[in-house]
Amino acid sequence: MNLFLKTTIACCISAALIGCGSDSSDSEPTTAKVSFSIADAPVDSALEVNVTYQSITLKRNGEDDIELPLVDEEGNETPQQINLLDYQNGDSLLILSEVELPVGDYQELIINTQGCPQNQNGSTEDCNVVEEDGSILPLKTPSNKLRLGGFTVSVEATQAYTIDFNLRKSLVSTANESSYNLKPHGVTIVDNQSVGSIFGSVDANLFMAGETCEADTGNVVYLYAGLVDETSVLGDEFDPDVDNNVPEDVVAPYASKMLQLDDSTDLYSYSFNFLPAGDYTLAFSCSAVNDDPEYYDEIMIADPAEQTKQTPLAEGENLMIDFAEIVE
Repeated sequence: MNLFLKTTIACCISAALIGCGSDSSDSEPTTAKVSFSIADAPVDSALEVNVTYQSITLKRNGEDDIELPLVDEEGNETPQQINLLDYQNGDSLLILSEVELPVGDYQELIINTQGCPQNQNGSTEDCNVVEEDGSILPLKTPSNKLRLGGFTVSVEATQAYTIDFNLRKSLVSTANESSYNLKPHGVTIVDNQSVGSIFGSVDANLFMAGETCEADTGNVVYLYAGLVDETSVLGDEFDPDVDNNVPEDVVAPYASKMLQLDDSTDLYSYSFNFLPAGDYTLAFSCSAVNDDPEYYDEIMIADPAEQTKQTPLAEGENLMIDFAEIVE
């Protein structure tokens, strides 16, 4: 079912704004249409990551908050449960369609969830993780809010943003693996007009070609913003707000993706989508089975050591980069 947020917002959000219905042709536009979608990436050991969403709050300095509740197809305010793993590899779910918002800078976007348990003994009805063995565990969002970054609304044509969940960063096992916590860390807001993608395949011969490979379970491609030089260490996933003992020369990944087997080609593939244009470094590791998303684990990246790539990415570019065994 297509989900949409209520798009009825008062024309005059504050006295400083000119009304939507102003008939002055000389007036600078004060509102613009904006759409938001949700996307996700594969995560280790989970079949479903179900979250019940209630509304979105937009915050601006010196202005009243804008509240956007979710509605059903008849326009009634109705929280919606979404399985994040249904929207991977470039797929996304439109949750806010062409809502008219005041032009300007927004300091924070808050996703308000509903019914997510606040401890490991809470209900799994509204928010849960379904593990590969069928276990259903409670999923917490801090105070039922995911506080994300900012964005800008300009006077241009309809703007589209994607709220991109990197669950390898944001989904954390807690309480001795009896529950999960969904954190804002690793969730980004990206402008769809200025993004591209990097995708490709990984030679299965690399799965046991490194120094500390973990058979078929530790195969991950890491992505780093910028062209990382040899004086830096390519780091595994960690949260700097949790682990403050990471060496200064360790570069945190922008994102990471576990490999997926493409049944149509029998190739193991990865895909990074909704990436801002810029330079990137990619590296494959066959030894990333124990990558804790909160702590630096000193995983060998790259493994095998020569499996590192660097590339620029232009706006709108879809770039294929494969990792193949180097035969000497």
